[in-house]
This record gives sequence, structure tokens and C-alpha cells, in this order.
Amino acid sequence: MTLAVSHGDIACSRWESGHVSRVFVERTGRRWIPVAVFAAVLAVGGCTAEVDGDPTAAPVSEVSPHSSDQSRDLRERSVTPADFPAGYSATEVTGGQLGAVLGDTAGVAAGGTVDPPTCAPRQLSSDSGDAIAFVATGAGANAGALSAVTVLVDTPLAELQADLERCPTYTTDTEGAKATVTTTVLPSSPAQSEESLAFRRVTSSGSMTQTMTALVGQNDGIRVYVTYVASGQRPPDGMALDQLYTTALSRSRG
Repeated sequence: MTLAVSHGDIACSRWESGHVSRVFVERTGRRWIPVAVFAAVLAVGGCTAEVDGDPTAAPVSEVSPHSSDQSRDLRERSVTPADFPAGYSATEVTGGQLGAVLGDTAGVAAGGTVDPPTCAPRQLSSDSGDAIAFVATGAGANAGALSAVTVLVDTPLAELQADLERCPTYTTDTEGAKATVTTTVLPSSPAQSEESLAFRRVTSSGSMTQTMTALVGQNDGIRVYVTYVASGQRPPDGMALDQLYTTALSRSRG
């Protein structure tokens, strides 16, 4: 499937969930809230050719190529908790949890090993000022987690799609927790963006399965990921996903 770059005014609710991974769970009040730290256990189907060598740790970039002006501008081009749909109370992710969320968004936790090693996802920069992330959960015992990540990048979105298509499936091992990650590229959103991409990632580890539906857009080196993570293979809250993605893209264009 080729990358579909589309131009339009609004996004359509036509994506269904399909991501499995481990999530970090935080207790807030009387509810257990998944906080999009799903990097630890992933397995993605793909890379059918055999690869020699042992699994290697996912590379982590410690140096940011972005200017301080770009970093200062990033917050102005990110959504805020007030932009989340009704029923979703968002919290900004900071400190060490930000790096975990970015690793999970990329497809493997920092320090985790990937097999085959050539399928190790590219890590997103967690340097100060390079990324902003918000996470929220919907109402109800079975509600999923809705998140928005705005991050500075120096590669085109087409390269991410090429990586997803080249390695639709791989396995990860993070501190002994093994998972299989399977990614399917979906039709992209019609929301206006220089580049756009949609995919479903299903992560399985033992008896646990999680599905992440992601809408991704990129404008002028600023990439936006809006994702919905649910246990099992339940469909996402399509209306909320589309609404937040459309807003996030509008903000990213400045």
C-alpha cells in the first residue's frame, strides 16, 4: 500500500483498532488508567526474509538536530488538554514517562531488543523541547486511552510508512517481557496535511492483546501522532480520534 497524501477539511471516522502492546497503568482515584506506555511488549508481523545475527537493542538518539527556535515554537503548535473531545480529561506526560510514551509510539521501548534487528523502529527524540504528549482515558470501565504526541522530526513521513510496510511483523524483548507486534497500514485521513498516514498496531504478549489505531500527519518537520489504545481488538472511538487529529493537524501548521 502506498502512502496516501490527502487534502481536505475534516477527517472521517473510518479507522478500526488494531494495536497490541503493554501499557503502563497508573491509579487515579478509583480507576486504573492506561497511560500509553505500550512500548515494552510488541510483536509486529513482517520482515519475512531471514536475518542473521542476534536481536539488538533499539537505537536511541541522544542528540537533537533541532534548533532552540523550533523547540520554543513546538508548544504553540501542539494541542492542549482543552482540545480533547468531551469525556476525555487529558494530562501532559513529562519526565521519564515522556520517553516511554515516545518509545511506545515508535513501536518499541527504549533499550528493548527487536528481532529481526533490521526491523527496530526509529526512536523519536525525547530531548527537552522536542516533543509534547498528552494522554486521556474515556469514561467507562472498558474505555481506551486517547493520546496526542507532537514531535520534531528530520525525516519525511514516507520513510515511516516504508518501514511499516517493510516490517509488518516483529518481536520485542524488554526486560524479559516478550511480545509480537503486527502493523497494518490503513487508508490515510483526508484531513489537510503535507503528509499523512494511518496504521493499526496489534501487540500480543502471552494472553494479553492491545490494539492501537494511529493517525499521523506531518507539516514542516513537525509530526503529529493521535492514537487510540484499547485492550483486545475493540474498535476505537472514531469520532474522538478524528476530532482530536483534525485539531492537532491544524495546530501543527501554525
